[in-house]
Amino acid sequence: MNELGLAKLRGVIRRRKVAIVAAMVGVIGVSLAVISQIEPGFKASAVIRAGEVQPAKEYVAPTVAEQIGERLKSLRLSVMARPVVAEAAKQLDLYKTTKNPEGMIDSMRSRMDVKLEGEDTFLLTYSDSNPERAKALVNKVAELFMKQAVDRRQKIANATTQALRAEVDSLKPQLDAAEKEVREYKNAHYGALPEQQEGNLRTMDQATMELNISSTNLDMDQERRRTILSSALSPLRHHEETLAGELYESKTKYTSDNPEVQRIQAQYEKVKQGRIAEEKDLMSKTRRNNPELMALEGEIARTKSIIEGLRGRQGDMRKRVDATAKNGQTLAVLGSTYDAIKDKYNSTNSRLRDAELAERIEGGLASMRFDLVEGASLPTAAASPNRPLMAAGALVLALVLGLALGFTLDAADTSVRDPEQLRTYAPSIPILASIPHTKFNGTTTGPKAEA
Repeated sequence: MNELGLAKLRGVIRRRKVAIVAAMVGVIGVSLAVISQIEPGFKASAVIRAGEVQPAKEYVAPTVAEQIGERLKSLRLSVMARPVVAEAAKQLDLYKTTKNPEGMIDSMRSRMDVKLEGEDTFLLTYSDSNPERAKALVNKVAELFMKQAVDRRQKIANATTQALRAEVDSLKPQLDAAEKEVREYKNAHYGALPEQQEGNLRTMDQATMELNISSTNLDMDQERRRTILSSALSPLRHHEETLAGELYESKTKYTSDNPEVQRIQAQYEKVKQGRIAEEKDLMSKTRRNNPELMALEGEIARTKSIIEGLRGRQGDMRKRVDATAKNGQTLAVLGSTYDAIKDKYNSTNSRLRDAELAERIEGGLASMRFDLVEGASLPTAAASPNRPLMAAGALVLALVLGLALGFTLDAADTSVRDPEQLRTYAPSIPILASIPHTKFNGTTTGPKAEA
């Protein structure tokens, strides 16, 4: 009958036990030799805590605004960064033991691990065949990492301060230029500026009022002078007016070359000249003999001078008032530019002072940013390899390979071991008997079938 399941396994082991045992012994021997050659790995670890030390934002605005949770995600990668590991190896003088520094750095990084522990702490571990080297490297990497992280924050604070200082330095000339332009424009248009508009209007109203008063006084003085001078009129004025009427009437009747017209014309001219001469003499005597008239003449001259000055001032004020609107528009543009630059300058200057304060605080808090909670100690026992586990694995592997070899050899064997196999070779020949397993003098024979 055919062998199946456990019977098949027992049969293979019984028939191929020598090969199976030999294969297992060989695999176990090779495995044990390999395991014995593996160097022991000593694991050193250090605990680093990242502290979030910062004064309240109400007192000083921070220049480095990283949150501790966000920082830990990047800091975890920064601990194992190639520059940090390479610098640690250089300071520990580890390059002298290898001809391939880059390969050594890659190997060291592959045996290094960083795990986050809690919200603000991470664990740095490193495995090495030399326990002293493992301890020294972990401590050096932790030291360099903390220094690098603190220096980075300080550089950020310094760069912020320098950038703000450069911005203030660039805004100062712009502010001075804008202020100078506003000042020069005000000086050039002084008197016609928007803030002087009300004063100009009051001055113009006052000038108008004084001009009206002076004009009234002038009219009164001139009327008084006419009244005084009326006594100095010549009696010939009435005769002159009579002749003027007759001359006009004759010209309406006759031509200008008519003897009558010429006679009246000559008589009129003579009376007119006589009247002018007589009135001139009378007026001269009146002016010399009448002090009131002399005072009126002086007052009239002074009032005319005042009126002329008032009209000039009134015209000047009117020009200023008319120019104020235009000057105000131009000055508004200049002032808007100046105010914008000034606000930006003051804001930047204020932020510069805050950044300088934050920079000093950053320097003072540098030693508190990170804390080496627990430095690496010298490992006393190897953390790897796990030889018992590897030996167990080697035993399992040897068993599997031995059985695989046994099944392979058994499958390649073409000998007939049961009646069913015989029928496959000679189906037409009947099987007469089958000899079971028997022992003869301590030896066992297998079943045989006879036809």
